[in-house]
Amino acid sequence: MSDLLDEDLEFRGGTLQLSTETVVPESSENNRTQTTEQPGRRKPPNNANPSVLSGADSLTSSTSSFADARTEEQQTTAAAPTAENQVFPRYDVPFDKENIKDFFTFRKGVVETAIQECITALLFPEDGVYLGSWLLTEITLWDNEKERIVLLTSRLVMTIKYDFIAMKQLDFKKTYLDDLDTIVIGELVYPPSSLVPERHLRGVRLMWNKGEPLPLKTVWNPFSQDVPFLTFASHPIFWHKVSDDDVEEKSTYDMETFAVKLQRAIEAMTSSACCIHHSPIVIQSYVGVTSLLHNKTGMGFFKVRGKFSF
Repeated sequence: MSDLLDEDLEFRGGTLQLSTETVVPESSENNRTQTTEQPGRRKPPNNANPSVLSGADSLTSSTSSFADARTEEQQTTAAAPTAENQVFPRYDVPFDKENIKDFFTFRKGVVETAIQECITALLFPEDGVYLGSWLLTEITLWDNEKERIVLLTSRLVMTIKYDFIAMKQLDFKKTYLDDLDTIVIGELVYPPSSLVPERHLRGVRLMWNKGEPLPLKTVWNPFSQDVPFLTFASHPIFWHKVSDDDVEEKSTYDMETFAVKLQRAIEAMTSSACCIHHSPIVIQSYVGVTSLLHNKTGMGFFKVRGKFSF
C-alpha cells in the first residue's frame, strides 16, 4: 500500500482585544484542548453516512454538490505547506509502469474502438441522449475488481463486459436513472473490524435498494445477479496516462469525471428523487483473502499473462 499518509493540519487564529475593564483569568485547564490520534485504520467521520445497505439513514439528502465538495477539499489541501499534502485524492497507484503495459486496454486505439462498437450496437433512441463513455473498474459485492465499459445517457447507465482480446461484447446491464434512490461519492473503506488493508481509493456507488438490507441469499452468493447497487472506481490505466498528452483520453478512465456527469444527469431529471451523498463507501469485506489475490493479480482485467492472455 502507499506509504504516503495524509496529515491533519490545524490552523488556529486569535484576536487581541484591549479593554480598561478588569478581566478575571480563567483556569488554563478549562481552555486546554487536547487532541490524541491513535495510529492504525482510518475510520469514517462519525457524522458521515456510511452508505451501508441498511437503514433509513443511508437515504438522508445531501445539500452539497459533488463539484462543490471536490473544490472545498482541493482548497483545503492547497493550503498545506508541504508537497505531500497537496495530492488530492490520496490514491494507491495500482500496478507499475511495466505491468500496466500487459493490459490489452493500454494499447492505443483498443478502448476507443470497443466503446464505439458498444455505442453503435447497444444504444437506441429510446435510451435517451448520449452523455459519455468510460472504461472503469467495477467493485463487486465480494470486493472483486472487474474491467467494465460504462455508457451514460440521460435515461440510464449501461455496464458492459467486453472481451478486449477477441474484441467483442460479452454481456451488458442497463440501470435506469429513475430507479436510483441513492448515489454515494467518497473514499472506499472497510468496516473497523476488517482485516483487509485500506485501499486509499475513491469511488462512486449507485444504489436502488431504498435502504433495505440485502437478503442472505444475495449476500452469500458470489454469483448473484440481484445486487441492488453498482460501485465504480477509476481504471488502473488512469494513473499511468500522462495528462499533458491527451486530457480527454485520460478522463476516459477517471471515475471523478463519470461521477460529475452522472450527478448532472440526475439533477436534470425533474422526476428523480435520488439523494446524493459525499461520504465514505463501506465495502463489507472482513478477511478478503480471495479478493486480495484476485485484485493483486488483475484477474478481472484482460492481460497478457506469460505465454497466455486472458
